[in-house]
Amino acid sequence: MSVDESTAIRERYLERNRTHDEIRRAGAITSLIDGIEITTHGISTRIIAWPGNGFQTESVHVLTLQPGEASEMYRHDMAEESLVCIKGKGEIFLRGQWVEIEAGDIAFFPERVERGIRNPKENQADFVLVNQIAPPQFDLYEPAGYYDKEHVVMNFEAIEEAKKQAKSADLSNENEMHLNESHPEVRAWNLTAEEIRQEGALLNMFKGTSFGELGTPMVLVLWPGYGARSAGIHGGYTPPGQLAKVHTHPDSGEAICSLLGPATNYCGDRWLDGEVWNVVLAPCGVHHYTGRSRDPNAAAGGGVGFAAAPQLDLYLRTPHYKDGKFVEPPWTTLDS
Repeated sequence: MSVDESTAIRERYLERNRTHDEIRRAGAITSLIDGIEITTHGISTRIIAWPGNGFQTESVHVLTLQPGEASEMYRHDMAEESLVCIKGKGEIFLRGQWVEIEAGDIAFFPERVERGIRNPKENQADFVLVNQIAPPQFDLYEPAGYYDKEHVVMNFEAIEEAKKQAKSADLSNENEMHLNESHPEVRAWNLTAEEIRQEGALLNMFKGTSFGELGTPMVLVLWPGYGARSAGIHGGYTPPGQLAKVHTHPDSGEAICSLLGPATNYCGDRWLDGEVWNVVLAPCGVHHYTGRSRDPNAAAGGGVGFAAAPQLDLYLRTPHYKDGKFVEPPWTTLDS
């Protein structure tokens, strides 16, 4: 296949070239640097996955705070939220205190728990996070005109027009993600699942429950085994020369982000070459994977999956779920 043919095929799979109905049926490819921009809780927000492009079970956004910027204090009474730091460092109000988080850290908030985000003015770099809200909160999209509260529908005409006008963000390709175990008093591995479920916790994408049933090293980071009800985050990578298992989920939508470096993505019915920050949009039933490596000399590819509702089809393959109950599993570290 020629370069021109490969480029033309990839263009057909891009989120900006597919409607929400097409994405709901067959998925799409996008990037953390692409998408419509709005403001949520006083923060610059780039929309990645949401009911405006075919997702029903979750929303995924990119939040950017420049030094000195801060959110309002807020909460979601009907949704859980996770915040994954991918660039810089900043502070999160969690479990009644302000804690510093760095790239690779994940803050988890159950329903009704107050939170806040800030990038201290003495910092030199932007504080960039990817957040997951499950289920989606439609009121976040109403001020920009993308949700019609009176008729209880998404305003797809306005959404499609905004997609055409959206501009790409500037985000360095350097991987800053790393294991961090600071603030042990709020770390999930030092709390019970019930404590996490009630007030939230600080996690890290490199630490969780070991899972290898998809053919590559993975950890289940945020899931019911550790107290989450509706939010879910899993991390993993594909070693050079190893093939990942393409799969789907019967009742979970997933946005899989290439946060650890370039990765080849499977979306719907084929593999597509990818870049850093690429995202596979895979609503319920869409076949997907991120991280395939054909070249034994290539660097490992991998990323993070934001999934909702909880992927019981995966948890049934572990020894940690039986007869409708979860057994809190041990914590392991993903060594990539």
